[in-house]
Amino acid sequence: MDGWDKDTPPKMLDRLQVEFGQELILSDETEAEPDSRHHILRELDIGGRHYAVLRSSDGKHSDAYLYRVMGEGAKRRIDHVEDEVEWNCVVDAIEDLLHDVEH
Repeated sequence: MDGWDKDTPPKMLDRLQVEFGQELILSDETEAEPDSRHHILRELDIGGRHYAVLRSSDGKHSDAYLYRVMGEGAKRRIDHVEDEVEWNCVVDAIEDLLHDVEH
């Protein structure tokens, strides 16, 4: 996580929503999994990194999942956040944002 300033206050984003609307179709590069549709719940920037909170559109799963968004346009990648420290920092930032919205 070199160069990542996790202490920078998070900023709300809407880049994916502007480009794709409320729903994304995610494709597995390995084609091991079928394409899946997801609702965009939140997007935010933390320390210069773009994150998205997505929920499956299939109606079977109500859990939200955290992804890191990298690149732009055809080179865009959306990957699960697997690093525990990074994941915890992003979840804390989301909770802070939600708390600020409620108050």
